[in-house]
Amino acid sequence: MKKKLSLVMLFTMLVSCFAAMPVMAAEKRAETINLINDQSGYQIIVENFIGVQEITAKDMDDQEFQTTVLVMQTPEKASDGSYPIFEVVTQDPAAHQLESFPGSYLDGQLGSFSGTFADGKLMYSPSFSMERDLKDIVEGRVFSFDFFVADKDGNLIFDVADMNFMFVNEGSANAAAPTQEAAAQQPSNAVAQSTASKVIVNGKEVAFEAYNIDGSNYFKLRDLAQAVNATDKQFEVGWDGANNAINLATKHAYTPDGNELKVSGQAGAKEALPTPSKIYVDGQEVQFTAYNINGNNYFKLRDLAQAIDFAVTWDGAANQVGINTAEGYTAN
Repeated sequence: MKKKLSLVMLFTMLVSCFAAMPVMAAEKRAETINLINDQSGYQIIVENFIGVQEITAKDMDDQEFQTTVLVMQTPEKASDGSYPIFEVVTQDPAAHQLESFPGSYLDGQLGSFSGTFADGKLMYSPSFSMERDLKDIVEGRVFSFDFFVADKDGNLIFDVADMNFMFVNEGSANAAAPTQEAAAQQPSNAVAQSTASKVIVNGKEVAFEAYNIDGSNYFKLRDLAQAVNATDKQFEVGWDGANNAINLATKHAYTPDGNELKVSGQAGAKEALPTPSKIYVDGQEVQFTAYNINGNNYFKLRDLAQAIDFAVTWDGAANQVGINTAEGYTAN
């Protein structure tokens, strides 16, 4: 049976990569990424992985768009002219042929790729119809590597969209790794467990898709902004791409994007990756512990409560988190 799915990576780092803006890359490493979720049976293994980022970019018509990209070091061209991007690994015994039409949003289609799985593995290594090397054109480009998988009879059994990549050339100024001191201050990857607690906002129960990491509750930033909107503790959420910063403005009404307070119902453990973006509250930089889970930024509830100044309570007997915007924050 056909599975038509979109790529939802288990982690995303919110960083700007607009046009020629520099990408501050973390230390490169090999990374295994589940496609869709850990039950799909499909993964990609990315060598020289840097991170996953939410970006604003431009297409062929000079129109801006927002998307999530996986960032990696630009691969070296192989002797046959192909570029090894990632290895596809699957547990699906029916997977036989992979087809793809790689391209970039600035150039359109740049080639095609076809490969056959061997023991559930296949190296995705397309060739591009361009005269210059890949490393010479990566600046400001978002590459699309969507693909579909067919069985031996040619029946479509799996396809994945939004496989968007950006590349960083090794040794370039925009590939600089953070200092050891900065790296030591950054939280590491974590496992996020779905929060089973009820959440009461100003006396009314509100359904959140929240997570618990190391004993602390983490909430989606825009969900919280929506939940306290039209109260004395309302705050606006803005993104400053030029400075790779999230801006929170207190006492300002929140502008919804239509995706707030949606619960997927997909409970279970998720991989959480630290959000390295700077965070400002009313123009002052603050230090929050924040993670990106399934492409969304999650903030530690008490960090945000302290910065915005609303009360947070915990009722262990009722397994209940309370948020009260009529009172100020107090540390427990």
